[in-house]
Amino acid sequence: MKIESSWTFDCLPEVVYPHFFCAEMDDSYPMAFRLGIPKPLSCKVLEGQPKIGHTRQCTTDKGYIRQNIIELQENSKLVYQMTDSNVWCKDWVSFLQDTFILEPIGNQQTYVKRITEFKGVKYIPMLSTLALWFSLKQAHKYAAKNWRRLSLQAQSSRLENVSA
Repeated sequence: MKIESSWTFDCLPEVVYPHFFCAEMDDSYPMAFRLGIPKPLSCKVLEGQPKIGHTRQCTTDKGYIRQNIIELQENSKLVYQMTDSNVWCKDWVSFLQDTFILEPIGNQQTYVKRITEFKGVKYIPMLSTLALWFSLKQAHKYAAKNWRRLSLQAQSSRLENVSA
């Protein structure tokens, strides 16, 4: 299955891009996460710097998801694939890969497209596949809200430093 989401951020790609590798999510707790969907808390690169072959780890309120960075084009593209997880739905997934594509648009804006491709294990019921799709879609929405917040904060800091 495939999930596609897209957003426009009011800042340049070089302001948005770093938050895919190092981000702390806000304290809000949208309804979907109260139903048991793992709520993203943070993400970081375990080896320090984002590079092909390095591990990006997302921590949720239900555990972690580790992903191997398999493609990296600074400020324009990121692809990673899940390698390990201790989140409750891990046994439903045989493959999970995320792609982020960033394109500068207009004046100081970035179009971000996120594509998540996943396959359930052979014995997974259709209802579980739909639950997984819904869960991932909620995670897209919540993470994007936080990346937007972090990017706008970083953009403001950059502008303050330039004018100082």
